[in-house]
Amino acid sequence: MKKRIITAIIMGTVLLPAIIIPALKPVLEIIVFILLLCACYEVLHMYDQKHHINRRIKIVSTFFTCLIYFAVVDSYQFISTTISDSLICRFLAKFPYELNLTMVLIVVFIIMMFLSLVVKGFEIEDCGRIFLMMLYLSLTFASFTILRSYGVRFIVYMLLVTAFTDIFALVFGMKFGKHKLAPVVSPKKTWEGAIGGSLVATIIGFAFLLLYKYISPYFHEGQTIEFFTGVFSPKYVNDKKVHYVFFILILTVFMSCCGQIGDLVASKLKRGYGIKDYSNIFPGHGGVLDRFDSALFTSATFVAMIQLIAVVFSAEIA
Repeated sequence: MKKRIITAIIMGTVLLPAIIIPALKPVLEIIVFILLLCACYEVLHMYDQKHHINRRIKIVSTFFTCLIYFAVVDSYQFISTTISDSLICRFLAKFPYELNLTMVLIVVFIIMMFLSLVVKGFEIEDCGRIFLMMLYLSLTFASFTILRSYGVRFIVYMLLVTAFTDIFALVFGMKFGKHKLAPVVSPKKTWEGAIGGSLVATIIGFAFLLLYKYISPYFHEGQTIEFFTGVFSPKYVNDKKVHYVFFILILTVFMSCCGQIGDLVASKLKRGYGIKDYSNIFPGHGGVLDRFDSALFTSATFVAMIQLIAVVFSAEIA
């Protein structure tokens, strides 16, 4: 427990300033990229437990994962102008050719299929697993980067929901847990814990969204803004005959549930490959995917929801 607490303090000391302080946004992007590389190592090392993966395949797949990550972030600038000042977009702007996401995915798919034919021991099944890994890691890490470009508040909200869900799912599960949630995947998780965690997280996340306009002047140089300013205005929701309060309540419940799904997906992968932790990068916490599994999955869900919101409520993303 002492090791776990010390690691958490160090992680918080490094990550919180990078997330909150605008001037350190490029530093956060570098940290996220390093964590992506670590996550690639963890997944490929996990695959090695059952079937050895050629070192060249590991290098190629890590490179392609990073390439897809860059392409996702860069392509988002055509949807939202807030991403255009990111370190990745500024770096890619120096090259004369656009990193088209569709073309990147097609090229990666073709090359991976070709490698399954010419690399001994690299079967179609391995190709499928690694290609899925590329998509999962690149999309989730890119979503985190995109959320930060929208504004610190989006990251804070996402982390509040996932953190309180995790913490109080454990608390309620230990005190009241009797009915197993997914005994095959994660025997310690219970329905009581899942419901209790989501209940507390929904209260906290809902309050943050509802009251953000009252605390926003402290973070926006005295300017009062709604949480979703730059995505849509509450009037868009009301015009669609859906009350804004009801909307943010449902959104927060959904986000909390997605955090638990992300946790279960990571647990199922570990159980399938017979490992306890993905790695020991963070002593007492495990690896990158052990520590950030819920946040990564929820980030991707949140970005998808923002896109859906913009379409349903006919609002332009700034």
